Amino acid sequence: MLCLQDTADACRYVVSDLATDVVVHVAEVKFYLHKFPLLSKSSKLQRLVIKATEEGSDDVHTDDLPGGAKTFEICAKFCYGMVVTLSPHNVVATRCAAEYLEMTEDMEKGNLIFKIEVFINSSILRSWKDSIIVLQSTKALLPWSEELKIVGRCIDAIASKTSVDPVNVTWSYSHGKKGVACTEIVEAAGKTSIAPKDWWVEDLCELDVDLYKRVMVAIKSKGRMSPELIGEALKAYAVRWLPDSYDALVSEDYMRRNQCLVETIIWLLPSDKSSGCSCRFLLKLLKVAILVGAGEHVKEELMRRISFQLHKASV
Repeated sequence: MLCLQDTADACRYVVSDLATDVVVHVAEVKFYLHKFPLLSKSSKLQRLVIKATEEGSDDVHTDDLPGGAKTFEICAKFCYGMVVTLSPHNVVATRCAAEYLEMTEDMEKGNLIFKIEVFINSSILRSWKDSIIVLQSTKALLPWSEELKIVGRCIDAIASKTSVDPVNVTWSYSHGKKGVACTEIVEAAGKTSIAPKDWWVEDLCELDVDLYKRVMVAIKSKGRMSPELIGEALKAYAVRWLPDSYDALVSEDYMRRNQCLVETIIWLLPSDKSSGCSCRFLLKLLKVAILVGAGEHVKEELMRRISFQLHKASV
């Protein structure tokens, strides 16, 4: 049975009776492998090996491979017919690496790109939790993950699930069940309790602000979410990420981030006059916006919204 064997000097060897005939360099790691398994599945490696052979060398370099040596090892194992395990934590890197290596159906039917796409569509995008994990992991693999539409597909899958009738939500939700794993959407059958309408709010608070913004835009564009729920989600995100203390808000290290956060939250407010947020919350946002030096147009927009609800304010 073939297996990749680690050595102390950042090398990986295939344990085999046949001598290796190509060395693939990925960053600081060298893989001693065989040409045939690789070249039968990767168009990119095929060209690199031909070029190296013409130059009288057995070494090929793929230092800019997405995901680095760990991901290349998964691709190499696939080429050798070994079992590879895909998960929400490595699927984006592996998909990007497979694209880089051009492991397409033109090279071999059922190649790695095809296998990963099946996994993403049949498993990842059907799972609430996995879609969020994968979406977070795309940031480290830009622009590949964007060009392969992994970002967009995850955003659409997440936005679609938030508008599902709570009666049909059977996965665990962080709102009331901290630490319990999420599963997937199935039709309700013999359920004894119904998820609250805001079951999705806290889970989305884990997203970085740029991805959160895009998910919320997608949710709003579907037109199925009430302004009140949108407002509740934005308030939860503000509580999760905006510090309470003055020093933390205006600290040199985080002031720019806090400015981006508050401007994003204000930009995402529902367009109706009530905005789905309390006057108290809007006044707090205005205070933060002033402290972190948000743009004048942002503060003006916020004051305009506050004016619609000022009669509801209390000392």
